[in-house]
Amino acid sequence: MSSISNQILIVGGGPSGLLLAHELLRRQIPVRIVEKRRSPSHTSRAMTVHARSMEMFDHMGMASRLEAICLECPGNLYRFPGLAEADYPRTDYRVLPTRFPFYYKISQNDFEQVLREHLFSHYTVQPEYSTALVEAQSDLDWVIARIRLADGRVEESRYRYIVGCDGVHSTVRDAAGIKFEGKNVGVMGMMDVELTNVTFDDRWMNYFFNKDLFMNCTKMPGKYWRMYMSDPTGDYVHREDQQQAYQEVADQLGTGFQVGKPAWVTAWTVRNHIAERYRAGRLLICGDACHVHSPAGGQGMNCCMQDAFNLGWKLAAVVKGHADEQILDTYERERKPIGEQVSQGAAATHKIVMGFGIPPEDRLALTQTPDWEARTTHLVSGLSHNYRDVTVLPPGLTPVSGPKPGERAPDAILVDQPRRRLYDLYRRPQFTLLVVSGTDDPGWVIDTGVKLRTQIDSKFPGQVATILISRETDSRFDFDHHCCDAGTEFVSRYEIPPGGRLVLVRSDLYLAMACQPGQWELIDTYLEQWFLPATSR
Repeated sequence: MSSISNQILIVGGGPSGLLLAHELLRRQIPVRIVEKRRSPSHTSRAMTVHARSMEMFDHMGMASRLEAICLECPGNLYRFPGLAEADYPRTDYRVLPTRFPFYYKISQNDFEQVLREHLFSHYTVQPEYSTALVEAQSDLDWVIARIRLADGRVEESRYRYIVGCDGVHSTVRDAAGIKFEGKNVGVMGMMDVELTNVTFDDRWMNYFFNKDLFMNCTKMPGKYWRMYMSDPTGDYVHREDQQQAYQEVADQLGTGFQVGKPAWVTAWTVRNHIAERYRAGRLLICGDACHVHSPAGGQGMNCCMQDAFNLGWKLAAVVKGHADEQILDTYERERKPIGEQVSQGAAATHKIVMGFGIPPEDRLALTQTPDWEARTTHLVSGLSHNYRDVTVLPPGLTPVSGPKPGERAPDAILVDQPRRRLYDLYRRPQFTLLVVSGTDDPGWVIDTGVKLRTQIDSKFPGQVATILISRETDSRFDFDHHCCDAGTEFVSRYEIPPGGRLVLVRSDLYLAMACQPGQWELIDTYLEQWFLPATSR
């Protein structure tokens, strides 16, 4: 007889599983995380945390800890043979319109430790190691899971949902019968090592390559450098003496440095695969179980975590009875196109740096289009990822200026001292409705906002926080729900007109919709696609 659990079972204790657990727990949804590894990993593959992920971690309250232990990387230098350093193509992230105009370098094992510590300190939850899902069978109401415990016993429990954050060889994906099609695109070696005789800027990710070899390297926090290496046959990647193999490749590429004794080295097959779907009933998959691609660009871990950030609030709303189960279908509709876009972008960068057999001058031409750098940095950073094409808006909505529904909601400084940012207002596990009073008739806009807040709080209690942005105070908005806009960034970035604006932002920092105050009732209509009215629960 199987027991019944009120937890969401998360299979996999890597970045996507830990982040999904956080998003569920802060919405009072209990979780259980099982991880077949014997203990937390002390080795690493991923190493980059991009701007959109840092905005997410700022939202979750973890940004300051990551800032303390990461190294900033301004971007990537593509060291084409025969070019002077001033002529190297580069992707410079320092111009991005974000509080985090760079990407962070940190070994995945150290990064995961931050996630685990945050999860345990806030919710007293941690992964169960040496614990593996053996089998999962789903019916209309439950998923029956057979789990092998650390002592070898197998238990059977019923869960409402199981989410597979269990990587490329996902047990959950197999149990759900979801195909994972694609192809292998090469082999990759990786090493953490001390280097000497380095003559180039260690802040950047430096790509070295010729027609048949590839290597990149950058300084990591601490004493080690992270190096990646590839060749078309795998002869160097799989050589027994890896220190010598890396040194030979480095010498052939003219790097000038000396490779020390590796602290850690690994190799793997580079795959480009994507799942045909992300959900089968009560079984869902997330992260690497959904998509895997070339590490070129360093987007993999970031895309995985953004999957979890999207799924978390939706699954919590369904479990709490605040939303119909059909909103889980929007997880795939929104995230699968992003996974495909990331895979295509990684393949494009892969062709530039690992397009073996293609002359370097032909690969250089791929970097010479006028918008190549801006397009690449916005894509890789995650700032350009959006849900515009799948966003459903109420009939009759008049389009307004500024960010479009489904796009990233920009941040802005509202008050300089004491510092108050727009993202501070969004830092909550709810949607946020901004009532922006404008200058033409602020009293009327505020009255409209009060009316809308009353209607939303009655129909969708607890789902939306309404905040007044105005230079004038109003007794109907308390100190925590009012902020003065003392600068110009917000009005500029959201293109707020003198007549004011209503702006609805999702809890995952994407713009839900924006409208003129006179169309305030359409906000209520929009919310109906996500949440059930209180009277129908």
